[in-house]
Amino acid sequence: MTTLAQLFTRIALGLGFLLPVGDRLGFMGAPDSGKAAWGDWQHFVTYTHQLMPFTNMYTANIAGLAATIAECVLGICLIIGFKVKWMGLGAAIITLTFAVFMIFSLGIGAPFSYPVFVFTGAGLLLYTHHSFPWSVDALLNKN
Repeated sequence: MTTLAQLFTRIALGLGFLLPVGDRLGFMGAPDSGKAAWGDWQHFVTYTHQLMPFTNMYTANIAGLAATIAECVLGICLIIGFKVKWMGLGAAIITLTFAVFMIFSLGIGAPFSYPVFVFTGAGLLLYTHHSFPWSVDALLNKN
């Protein structure tokens, strides 16, 4: 059952990173369509700036780009099962960082309106595992 649980966790966490990336790139629907949180890059950067009010919009854009690249790498690697242990730790760090920014900018309840701490916990659980059947890691370890 542990094997199935960690596989499900990897896929759910990976999709949990990739779907918001698709949203900010406009693949989930237009802004204000009710189908997307942001709907485009500009709305996402505005939200990033809201979480980081001590920055200017240029810096928020750079931070948003860095987060987007990290989330793409984490999402893809978790789904295919590459370097899962370290991707789990990376997922925990990025989501905990997000939660801290949410708390300071939007209040203590903000990260609880989304599964931010669930993502952090899932990443930490993956980090505690040492083998990942049904993964690229398992295939590489066989060779």
